[in-house]
Amino acid sequence: MNLSLIAIVLVGLVAALCGLVVANLKAQQRDVQAAWNRLDGLRRRGMEAVPAFVAAVSQDEAAAQRVASSPSVVHRALDDVAAASRASASAEDPHAAAAADDRLVQAIERVYAAAEVEPEFVASPASRKASAQLDAAMEALAHEQQIYNNVATIATNAQRSFPALLFAKRLGLSEPQRYESEAAARRAALDWTRGSLPSLADASPHVMNPQMLWASAMADAAIDDRTDDRRR
Repeated sequence: MNLSLIAIVLVGLVAALCGLVVANLKAQQRDVQAAWNRLDGLRRRGMEAVPAFVAAVSQDEAAAQRVASSPSVVHRALDDVAAASRASASAEDPHAAAAADDRLVQAIERVYAAAEVEPEFVASPASRKASAQLDAAMEALAHEQQIYNNVATIATNAQRSFPALLFAKRLGLSEPQRYESEAAARRAALDWTRGSLPSLADASPHVMNPQMLWASAMADAAIDDRTDDRRR
């Protein structure tokens, strides 16, 4: 009788543990999706400033070309921005979005470089305003990238740990993609020196059990290593 009672208690404990692990995995997936929705929303709001930037710089370029003696290099760079913006808008997953966003930033940087070497080009207040809006969007994106990648790292490490890895496979969960934008990372590196980025505890609002705390520690170590590499 006692053995039967012990067996029932053990089965109940195992079932409760399994339920807790599954609940944590599902909660982490919701955290990842919510973090990506915020990041993607910032991306798309930032892209809304691109047409105004292209239009304002195009007007400045047209004015410059009326007195220029050589073909425009700014115009070609603006064409690249428009194409890169369309590609960025069509990207849906974090990996593709990061690559497309980097190409967009590179195209915008080429506009700045082209304008500097074109002596007749003068930036209007509208161009400066549009440029400031793009810069603000990039700064916000740099912060949100770190939050999203923190959440994704916690979820990935938890899925790889025992016993969660057994349930992750059965639930059909895949490891979340990271958003590895080099342009946003360069901006974030400046803010890291000021300690302005949120902690992993802020990024993952759920109460952590020992397994999740281990995953968080692993994520912190990985992020610290990446920061040291950037600073070197």
